[in-house]
Amino acid sequence: MKHLKVGDIVIAVFLGTPSECEVIEITDKKKKLYKLRMKSGTILPSVTWYKLLDAKQKKNKPWHILKYVKHEKSKVQEDGKITRSDLDSIIDKQTKFIRGEIKK
Repeated sequence: MKHLKVGDIVIAVFLGTPSECEVIEITDKKKKLYKLRMKSGTILPSVTWYKLLDAKQKKNKPWHILKYVKHEKSKVQEDGKITRSDLDSIIDKQTKFIRGEIKK
C-alpha cells in the first residue's frame, strides 16, 4: 500500500476482472484515492487499495487496486511543470510559423 504517483502501473480489479491500469491523477493523498485509466481506455474514478476498504465496501465497490507493478514516464503532463524557457521557445516557433519562416 504505497503512495502512488502519476504514471505508475498497477493491477486493479474492475467488476471482478483484474487488469493493468495507469494512474492518471491523484485525487486525495490522505485517503489514497486515485483516478486510473485501463488499457481499453476506461477511466476509473476514486480507486483505492483493497486493504483500505471496510467490510461493506469490499462487497459493494466495483473497483480497487490489488498491487503495484512499475512506474512509467507519464504521457499526461503534471500541473506546474512548465518552465518559462519552454514557453519562450514555443512562442518563438509560433511567431516564425505565422510569419511564414517555418513550413510544414
